[in-house]
Amino acid sequence: ANASFKLFGPEGPTVLLSSTLIGLSTGCAVVVFEGIITTMEELREELPLPVIAPLLGALVLAGIFTAFGGKEGLAGTDIKSLKSYAAAGGPEPPENWPLRAAGNALSAAITLGSGNSLGPEAPAATLGANVAFGLGQVFSIFGTQATLDEAAPKGPPPSKEDCELIERALSGSKVVASLPGKDLDKLLTFFQEVRIKAGDNLMKHGDQVADDEPGLFVTKTGELDVYVPDGGQEKKVFAYEESGQVVGELAVLFRAPRAATVKARTDAVLLSVDRCSFEACGGRSEGSMARINQNPDALLASGAAAGVAAGFNAPIAGIFFASEVVRPGDDNSLDLTTRLLAAAVSAAVVQSFLPGGPAIKTTNFSWDGGNGELFLFIILGVLTGMIAYGYKKIVASSRDIITWVTDQGVPNIWLPIAGALVTVLISLLTCARVQFDGFGAVNEVLRDASEPLGEAASNLSLAPLIENRGSIGLFGAAPLLALMVLKIFSTAFSSVSGLVGGTFAPSIYIGACLGGALGRMIEGAAIAHSAATTYIVVGMASMLAANCSVPITSVVLAVELAGGASYEATLPLITGIGVALYVSAVLLPALLDGLDRDAALQRLGEAAEDTGL
Repeated sequence: ANASFKLFGPEGPTVLLSSTLIGLSTGCAVVVFEGIITTMEELREELPLPVIAPLLGALVLAGIFTAFGGKEGLAGTDIKSLKSYAAAGGPEPPENWPLRAAGNALSAAITLGSGNSLGPEAPAATLGANVAFGLGQVFSIFGTQATLDEAAPKGPPPSKEDCELIERALSGSKVVASLPGKDLDKLLTFFQEVRIKAGDNLMKHGDQVADDEPGLFVTKTGELDVYVPDGGQEKKVFAYEESGQVVGELAVLFRAPRAATVKARTDAVLLSVDRCSFEACGGRSEGSMARINQNPDALLASGAAAGVAAGFNAPIAGIFFASEVVRPGDDNSLDLTTRLLAAAVSAAVVQSFLPGGPAIKTTNFSWDGGNGELFLFIILGVLTGMIAYGYKKIVASSRDIITWVTDQGVPNIWLPIAGALVTVLISLLTCARVQFDGFGAVNEVLRDASEPLGEAASNLSLAPLIENRGSIGLFGAAPLLALMVLKIFSTAFSSVSGLVGGTFAPSIYIGACLGGALGRMIEGAAIAHSAATTYIVVGMASMLAANCSVPITSVVLAVELAGGASYEATLPLITGIGVALYVSAVLLPALLDGLDRDAALQRLGEAAEDTGL
């Protein structure tokens, strides 16, 4: 069993197998997720009054929350929680974690399929991370079962006095925290006595420790010196001179090579346990929690990358998304390779079952105005940053309203209905243009902007808001700005009311409306300028970056979603994104909120928590 298991461990072809498993599993999960959304969208169109579908979806959601004992019953499956479970010494995941993950995915599919004003990227990323975490859990269980028999004590158990010594030494340590129920009793039976003579090495710097070798030691008698490399020599940095000191725990918790050389100054007696015994007792090391990838954060990042790649049909953006949002610690080129392959495999799976091609249909996406036009894109960046800052304030105010409502005794399970009601009321004013329909609303703005304003249309008329969808040449600046404001309010209330989804897709639509409005206003201007389509794409990427703090992902996603229509247009993209992010995250918080630079940057780093992840 051990030999076959090591195929998935660090010793085997980790990158290929982990990437394929994560990509295939996540791709299949996203196909099911998207299939539920599509089915619900089709059912929505069959309703006598489709505009009320968000309310019906919220009612179903309330039923799901009730079945789980409230929305809290679905908690604990977000990426931040998964990272804490995977860390050595972290908390145990909920016993019904797989059911919670499935419940959250179903809740997101219902939220989006019924048309509520959120997006699929956060559920897709979280779904991928949960798939990756599940694979890590499965292979950890296999590993533990494979070593249960082999981990039988190799000698007599330690005496009562030795057990007390070990308990005192390990009290409050990550070793104990990593055991089920923080119960050390079972592990104590596996400790064995080790004797070492003066002058001998207990361990040597850089040595790898096999599963069945003594990994962790507790000093009993004798004195030990610790040396680290110093040029071509060794430098003494520490000494173990007391009973009950812990030596070498990194080998058990992190599968790390020896960090130093430890030599016996005198004859010494120690009590040791190996990693195989530790894991057989239920101990969770980073290696056991993520056998198919030595870095648990990177494992989750691979799943998130696969989810975004599959959800948006944008594998490159998925990779950058994982790096910017999940932000795995101790990242390395091997971990990045895993994300690359996982994203590619998941996107291929989705394309095999769902329609392919760019999600956004663009024409005339090019940079035609030359360097002088960059000034207009700077203005767009400033405006986008201001709107993004205002959006966050509206979200905060909406959250305060929801808190007040709950303080009045309204059960949490009914709050999604309030969020859906806001979307329905706004939808009545906009012919349902604020409801989620994939990228249909964004493509409508792009199609409309591809043609000049009709003779009967103007930049000031709001009449196009109630026109049937699919028209061309109707939307001037005013209706686009109105749609932007209304979408902000519907998304803000949806995101804080308990509806399940992300804010990437809404940010893209908000930015598209703002960019389209500026593009319409400069049509016919004497200065050289690009088509309105270019302003729409720059606006949606800038808003995404400013709202969600993902600048690199925004550049790549805009280019991928637009089908790589114009590489040259990346310069306006980068300009708008950089300005928008600075204005929304640093300049306005400093001017209006009194935040210093460090506090503003800290807020910027925490922005991903408001994206639905």
